[in-house]
Amino acid sequence: MSLDPADLADELCLDVISYDYTPRYNVPPGSFVPIVVERLDDEGQLIRRLETASWGLVPGWAKDAKIGFKAFNARSETVLEKPMFRQPIKRRRCALPIPGYYEWETTEGGKQPWMMSAAGDGPLFMAGLFEFWKQPDQSWLVSTTILTMEAAGHLCDVHHRMPVFLGHGAVDEWINPAVSSADVPPLLKSTLAQVDPASVTRHKVGKSVGNVRNDGPELTTPVG
Repeated sequence: MSLDPADLADELCLDVISYDYTPRYNVPPGSFVPIVVERLDDEGQLIRRLETASWGLVPGWAKDAKIGFKAFNARSETVLEKPMFRQPIKRRRCALPIPGYYEWETTEGGKQPWMMSAAGDGPLFMAGLFEFWKQPDQSWLVSTTILTMEAAGHLCDVHHRMPVFLGHGAVDEWINPAVSSADVPPLLKSTLAQVDPASVTRHKVGKSVGNVRNDGPELTTPVG
């Protein structure tokens, strides 16, 4: 699902919004999603930005952007070592604000989709990484991936993996570009330790969400 950036401007103290919002209820990998980043401007000032990124990380050394379809998630257990992720985890960390996401449970009757959303008011924040890739027309593609970890709490009942969720305080720590390379492993460890599955609520939804051509608010309606 997509999120109106106007709902985030004050909450996250955004300096720049560079994201064209269109309501969406079915967002597959390869789609454009919002990310929250902090970068230095031309005057050396730290600016917090809401930017548009393609979901599926494309490293700068890639020969083809299609590699991003294989990198829409990054396992937290190996993110520090994998060639595709070890530089972004050190230098280009972001947060992905979303109102909710879908997860699939394997049952005897087939796969059952669930809608996951924040247990309280506001969006969910996921820990992510971002990258820049020069496209054939010499413009820059910004891409992103979502950090995942072993599922915990009630989310284990749906799937064995879950996103690395960020509390509001953890957002500031995670996206801070001033963190040194040496401090990234302890940052990752403390971020994982703070993840609270109870901050997420869930309900079953219809299987029509499995077709990416379906896109409307009815996809989030509880069933069963």
